[in-house]
Amino acid sequence: MIFEAIQHFITPAPQDVKALGYVREAIAIEARHNRCRLAWAPHLEHCRREILTAATPLDMGSTIMIIGSGALHDVPMEALLMRGHSLILVDIFHFSKVRKRYKNHGRITFIEQDITGQVLPLFRKQIPQIEKKPDLPKADLAISLNILSQLPLNLVKYALKHLIPLPENYASAVMEGHLTSLHQAAPRTLVISDIARAYHTGTDSIEKEPALPDALLGQLHAPDQTWDWDIAPKGEWDKNIALVHHIACWKYNDIDVS
Repeated sequence: MIFEAIQHFITPAPQDVKALGYVREAIAIEARHNRCRLAWAPHLEHCRREILTAATPLDMGSTIMIIGSGALHDVPMEALLMRGHSLILVDIFHFSKVRKRYKNHGRITFIEQDITGQVLPLFRKQIPQIEKKPDLPKADLAISLNILSQLPLNLVKYALKHLIPLPENYASAVMEGHLTSLHQAAPRTLVISDIARAYHTGTDSIEKEPALPDALLGQLHAPDQTWDWDIAPKGEWDKNIALVHHIACWKYNDIDVS
């Protein structure tokens, strides 16, 4: 924890991005990945496999945009590049080590962007407006990678802490806006997200909670694939409780979310 705090302090990032916790979160995720490599491996492999499957129909040299690229653990970078594709990697924050790894690659573009358009207004203590969403680059395939359910969390937490009033159904609207932006950016889309979280407290004791609102799930067809992600085995988050995310993915040629 002390190392993570020091890393957060010395890591350069815009003030609003740090204030809303995105750098701290990225550092914590990277640390957990290092501690839980074996537990995370099946989930990361599922993600890489689904990305490659979604990219299979594309012509060589197509453009793929990955939103939520992060540290790239769940992205099959070399396989996509071997197929001749250009990659646009979008996240609110990328580690410098990730950028440096691919800095000389002509077919990789890093974009650090708040895809919700909510971070800076909230940092300025403004009541957020959700009608206008930032434009995303155009691509042949746009991928939302393990971020859909996460998008409103830091926003809502910051608003509550600073007593900023939020519009009704704000969290759902942020997620719906993301799906709309995804559809507008590319004719083919892939969404990978957790849909439920399960807390295992014993061999037969499981408590579940949804990760996505019913209204949003109602706009999506049945998942193409589902699997479990052992995101926090016992001893990682709590000595007696294991946290498992139930993951789903959806592939669309023309996602219809309004």
